[in-house]
Amino acid sequence: MARRDYYDVLGVKKNASPDELKRAFRALALKYHPDRNAGDADAERHFREVAEAWGVVGDPEKRARYDRLGPLFTDSGRPPSSDQINDMLRETFGGLFRRRRAEGPGEDLTYTITIVLEEAARGVERTLVVQRQVRCVRCDGTGDHPENRIPCASCGGSGKSATRRLFRSECVACDGKGYKPTSKCDRCNGEKRVPLEESLRVKVPAGVATGSKLRLRQKGNDTPPVVGIPPGVTGDLYVLVNVEEHALFRRRGPDLLCEVPVTLPDLALGADVVVPTLEGTTTIRVPPGTPSGKSFRLPGRGLPGEAGKGDLHVRLDIETPSLLSPEARAALLAFSTATVGASHPRRAEFQDALKARR
Repeated sequence: MARRDYYDVLGVKKNASPDELKRAFRALALKYHPDRNAGDADAERHFREVAEAWGVVGDPEKRARYDRLGPLFTDSGRPPSSDQINDMLRETFGGLFRRRRAEGPGEDLTYTITIVLEEAARGVERTLVVQRQVRCVRCDGTGDHPENRIPCASCGGSGKSATRRLFRSECVACDGKGYKPTSKCDRCNGEKRVPLEESLRVKVPAGVATGSKLRLRQKGNDTPPVVGIPPGVTGDLYVLVNVEEHALFRRRGPDLLCEVPVTLPDLALGADVVVPTLEGTTTIRVPPGTPSGKSFRLPGRGLPGEAGKGDLHVRLDIETPSLLSPEARAALLAFSTATVGASHPRRAEFQDALKARR
């Protein structure tokens, strides 16, 4: 269920346009990105909140459902359970509804992994070393020594209250356990859970983008058994994916953009230009007289997407020489003198337009 207002997380109004939502998400994702805030737990929490908010209000269908349901919104689309509604009421009314939740600092875990663009294109598997909290086996998650318990005198060991109470049926004296503990568990020292380090394999699908969230069910923290919650409930592990910026490519959905510097002779005379791809390199034939800024599309050389693989768009830009030898300067002056009139039709058209304004 939605706990925080997603519009508030992104810092926009509820009637914000899709473009406003996108700009807000990109600015905040850049601000709190793990690569820019290494070791900052607060920034990582903000990054997760921003990614979660964008995953809902950035999707038109989910946004409409969120606007309609508010705090009762669920990402799965299923109606909230009675336990979730009770939790929401308890948070709203500050303890009036005393149905207890699982103890501990949150049962779901979140890890961030960083991959390169080539790995995002083909998919990759990573091993995570996860620090989890699992239910203590010795005391079965109760926190006390099983052999040193005495029955509760108030409920006679039933754990049920003898009187009717609003939203609460467990015995107040023993908190619904049916017994009184006399000593702590000697393994968990009364904490009900013990730490566990576990190695997990995470399969990242091809075409994944920054902000994508992968879910490993029941690989979060165990919940200590409490009244109204089945014993052994385990949270999930959410893996946030960060795709590093690439030195050669920019991403636009499943398409890739690449700017290739070339010389004036390459475009004027024509040339075979070597350009990069995700798999290596390829050569494109540049016809004589190709203008600077011309883009060539290489179909199917992009990233996997919902409609198949995207394309690679190669843009050719002239690089102006910054250092010239005397010979090169003389050659350029001779070239400039020789190429007049029909050699530069756009410049001649521009000069005619300037004259017409006088």
